[in-house]
Amino acid sequence: MKEIWAFNDTLQNIPGVDRVVSRSMGVVEGKGERLRLVKGDSLVGSDASSAVLELEVKSAEDEETAIKAVEMGFRKILVKTSDWKVIPWENLVAKLKGRTMIIAEVSTIEEAKLALRALELGVDGVALNMSPSEASKAAESLRPIEAVLKLREAVVEKVSEAGMGLRACIDTCDVMSPGEGMLIGSFSSLFTLVEAEVLESGFTKPRPFRVNAGAISQYIMGINGATPYLSDLRSGDSVLAVSKSGEARPLTICRMKVEKRPLRMVEVRLNENSGKVFLQDAETIRIVTPDGSISVRDLKPGDRVIAYAPKKVGRHFGTPVEGELMLEF
Repeated sequence: MKEIWAFNDTLQNIPGVDRVVSRSMGVVEGKGERLRLVKGDSLVGSDASSAVLELEVKSAEDEETAIKAVEMGFRKILVKTSDWKVIPWENLVAKLKGRTMIIAEVSTIEEAKLALRALELGVDGVALNMSPSEASKAAESLRPIEAVLKLREAVVEKVSEAGMGLRACIDTCDVMSPGEGMLIGSFSSLFTLVEAEVLESGFTKPRPFRVNAGAISQYIMGINGATPYLSDLRSGDSVLAVSKSGEARPLTICRMKVEKRPLRMVEVRLNENSGKVFLQDAETIRIVTPDGSISVRDLKPGDRVIAYAPKKVGRHFGTPVEGELMLEF
């Protein structure tokens, strides 16, 4: 989970903020610990294990200082940028992601969103340089940001009837918009974006809180890279709602509805990745496309749909296992 910091010289607690930074006192407080704030030119002689490195990045040499600090044991770096922002954030994410916590100092929500999405992975957190009241409001709006997934256009290869089976409807505690839904797949190598029931017809009212996700044995893209089976989901669990542009946010499940219905199998391909999704055979079930969405009953070979191909790893009960490649067919 991304961390949200804020600046307040009195170290006053700010609702929604994980840590408070006081430059005048030279400390960072929160998460049950108090850490010293160390300037980038004071690396030598500092106890890296109990410190946060404050580094202003103006050039490639400053990025090298960050790498040196990580090698010395610094596990948290507070990064301030000037005119150039996105490229320095992306460079640091590329070089240091997973080796240290990168916190980007920002002064607007727009900057915070850019930093949290740098190179898709994003920095590990943002430090809000604004008033306590503004920081609290900003933290509330930034909390839902989990990731921006690199969605692609996949080609439908085959559509066929798949008999009767148990299908799951996911009813959430929020609503989704046109083009937003959940990533579903029978293989963990390729997920198809199934749209929420946001459209009204002459026979049905919209249910924008719901995604009819299909066969219960399928995977769903969840938070932190997990891909649980639909059959494992329960009220109170969190899943990802994903927009057509790839913005992902966690939604809480209110209830699961599992019923036996006729199913339809859709086979898709994205470059070298092939996948299948089993959905209820009904007009209201729609898959997101580059131009909108299309009913599963209207899909035909050659149609293009929005899909996501995560890094190829094995899965153990839906949890990614690095170094293990699982074959699915």
